[in-house]
Amino acid sequence: MALQSGTQLGAYRIVGPLGTGGMGEVYLAQDTRLDRKVALKLLPAEVASNQDRMRRFILEAKAAASLNHPNIAHVYEIGEADGQHFIAMEFVDGLTLREKIHRERTELRKLLKYLQQVAEGLSKAHAAGIVHRDLKPDNIMIARDGYAKILDFGLAKLIEPQSPKGSESNASGETATAILAQHSTPGMVMGTVGYMSPEQAQGKIREIDHRSDIFSFGCILYEAATRQKAFEGKDLLDSLHKIVHAPTPQIKDFNAAAPVELQRIVRRCLAKDPEERYQTIKDVAIELKELRREIEDAPEVHRTNPPSSSAVAQVSTEGEPTGINTIAKSTAPTAEVSAAASTQTSSSAEYLVGSIKRHKTRAFLILSLLAIATLAAAFGVYKFLNKNESRPATSSQMKVMRLTSTGKVKRATISPDGKYAVHVVDDAGQQGLWIRQIATASNVNVLPPAEADYLGLTFSQDGNYVYYVRREKVGGKGTIYQMPTLGGSSRKIMEGADGAITLSPDGKRFAFMRNDFNQGESALIVANVDGSGERKLATRKEPEGFETEGLAWSPNGKVIACSGYFVSGDDAVGLIEVAVEDGREKRILPQKWGSIRSVAWLGDGSGLLMSAADKSSGYFYQIWYVAYASGEARRITNDLNSYSDVSLRADSNTLLTVQGDAISNLWIAPNGDSSRAQRITSGKHDGNMGVAWTPDGKIVHASRDWDISILDADGSNQKLLTIDEHNNRWVSVTPDGRYILFESWRKSASATAIWRMDIDGGNPKPLTGQGWASDPKGSPDGRWVVYELNASGKTTLWKTSIDGGEAKQLTDKVTEDPAISPDGKLIACFYYPDRQNVKIAVIPFEGGEPVFEFDVDQSIRDKTPGWTADGRAVTYVLNRGGVSNIWSQPLDGGKPVQLTDFKMDRIFAYDWSRDGKQLVLARGTISNDVVLISDFR
Repeated sequence: MALQSGTQLGAYRIVGPLGTGGMGEVYLAQDTRLDRKVALKLLPAEVASNQDRMRRFILEAKAAASLNHPNIAHVYEIGEADGQHFIAMEFVDGLTLREKIHRERTELRKLLKYLQQVAEGLSKAHAAGIVHRDLKPDNIMIARDGYAKILDFGLAKLIEPQSPKGSESNASGETATAILAQHSTPGMVMGTVGYMSPEQAQGKIREIDHRSDIFSFGCILYEAATRQKAFEGKDLLDSLHKIVHAPTPQIKDFNAAAPVELQRIVRRCLAKDPEERYQTIKDVAIELKELRREIEDAPEVHRTNPPSSSAVAQVSTEGEPTGINTIAKSTAPTAEVSAAASTQTSSSAEYLVGSIKRHKTRAFLILSLLAIATLAAAFGVYKFLNKNESRPATSSQMKVMRLTSTGKVKRATISPDGKYAVHVVDDAGQQGLWIRQIATASNVNVLPPAEADYLGLTFSQDGNYVYYVRREKVGGKGTIYQMPTLGGSSRKIMEGADGAITLSPDGKRFAFMRNDFNQGESALIVANVDGSGERKLATRKEPEGFETEGLAWSPNGKVIACSGYFVSGDDAVGLIEVAVEDGREKRILPQKWGSIRSVAWLGDGSGLLMSAADKSSGYFYQIWYVAYASGEARRITNDLNSYSDVSLRADSNTLLTVQGDAISNLWIAPNGDSSRAQRITSGKHDGNMGVAWTPDGKIVHASRDWDISILDADGSNQKLLTIDEHNNRWVSVTPDGRYILFESWRKSASATAIWRMDIDGGNPKPLTGQGWASDPKGSPDGRWVVYELNASGKTTLWKTSIDGGEAKQLTDKVTEDPAISPDGKLIACFYYPDRQNVKIAVIPFEGGEPVFEFDVDQSIRDKTPGWTADGRAVTYVLNRGGVSNIWSQPLDGGKPVQLTDFKMDRIFAYDWSRDGKQLVLARGTISNDVVLISDFR
């Protein structure tokens, strides 16, 4: 009988069903003792009474519990309560490898990374004398942090490690294993058809050892490369026959682009004779690692399908449930095939070959219904596609090809004919311009690295020239230049550009943005391509204005699409059109957006693509399609990368963009000593959205996955404090330790707000209302919260009561990222006197003009400042040459002092403990590369 939500089973409270595992039903449960989520695998009562089944249930727990490896799901406990036997296992939040291969259609490069991790985990198990015996894509989870975990050692058999004759030790832990008496019935097939080894398929249980897992691994590797099963038959018996007798299938028959070396690895894994296979899975892991290194520099081509937002199980083309982000994903049919027909009910880890004969009618009906459903679905898709044939949509066939692999690209654009891409490379703080010929992969540096920023990359309509804006690092307006596409002398066109430029369809004029902060005005300027005939097409006065990046001239030449910020309601940024004839403005998008960075028109003028951020994409830019007539917006990309600088080939079938990603983990540095820093987490986005100490020495952090967690200073006992409350970031802890403060963009809200919650995550409460609020800090007396508020494109500092209510503005200049001094009398912040160049300012807690101002390196922007424990200096992050370190600026005006001496990686966030003796940092890497996306329509 299914357990209901809220049912208590020993120390575990049932949350809901997850699926069916190798030996029984699986539920998501809450461990009330350790306050963590677990996957609870139950053994049905009718099976618990079967001694053989019960023995195997206990065997699974003992086998898996003996393993401790990051790529193996951990078993916490085997127990019994109220007559119900169970195993409490690690809850893995993610997708199965099957879903990654078939539903998301993940590129081969990433799949090889996951499978290398699987091989490492199997190596650990084999070294401990444990064979999985039911390895398949459904038993491999890819967690949200990108790590593969092997599940369900339900068919594992224990074999005792033994030293080879004449040897005093077993060096490998894998090669020397002696098979003990088996616990399976002779003649019984154990495993999953399609992934079992020949010895499993023939019921030769006495010959099954760790090399059987290697065969299964080869089947998965083949499926990852081809999206086809290696030994797919017309029925179950035909599949078994192919496993035993059919030759190794060729990857090239389904994927001609796959590396030749991969076929060799697969062929050796799938050798019929165990003696001819790899003898250790560790060897396979090593070869996969080498293969990944070899293809790292090759252009990356993969197909993507944005993940479904639904957590409801779906039926895949494999006939197995998919789409549940849990530890138990699907229930592929499994069987026990015996010489004597068995009447035992099958479990998800067993195949009953005889059951096919006993259920021919049922099988026929199921297949008939599936066929009818497939035809109906195909007809529906046909009708939908014909109805929407001119509208770009996210496609499972969307292909992405990586053009660069340096991770240092800042901006990029594609030529109208699609032959060239020009991109900016930022290396150690210096930027240079490169031209890449896409077909030949040749890459030429046409402008050497310099202390400058390059913006507004644009090709002429004939592709012969590249226009760009060069702006000096410190101050000054941007200057527009023209340069031959294949390199040569640049020609200065005109000064006074502040961002992107766009050319008219006839190539005779261009448009750009210019800001005049003294007059509080931003203007859209149009001029001839030789710099003459400049005129203001449209102007906006503070508090409204134009954004400098998103800008595109329509194909018919009548309007220019651009982004601007507004005062009405909680609008921050919207997409508008400006008529070229008279400068009249009109809103294109009715939605409210956090930011719009880049805009490109489809060639027929029916819509636009833009890189933008709203609350559904978090704080990271995704690529969107916007229908010009209706203003309907729909996402093209849907992942945790960030995309910028969208440009289109003339036929609008291929877009080019810069794909960005960041990897972050938490580190502890005693007394700020970087030589003694130790990493305490191993996720992907830990702390990159804020980190803070609690008074009792715990750490609160926010990740790019939008949730907030608390953990011990050694990285243990991590507890999730927010669950699916959408976007939560920039955490801090009030000095009294009562509350966690954070910024959140709730599903029902039109903008970000400041929230507080108890230190254990309870009693969440909003503290602010209108506007875009961020980066809260609590005062030492526990009464106030200071934060930044963006109102119509201008960010200033405010404060409100710890209980919310009326807020008070503290500054009228552009100021960001407040940090309250230990004595509560001062606030350090970033200060923009001209909206371009940043300073560190210190203002009174009650607000007003700065009492201290310090000129600093411009790379400190977007890094929240802090204070030393004695309150005599302000600390900040300085990035030089791609490496971040923390510096301090004494309030007495002394020279800045470098506090840390890291030699690599970036610092995303940091916080000092109350006594100043511990420093926690979120550190990692940032990678930005040029990618081509095709078949997105």
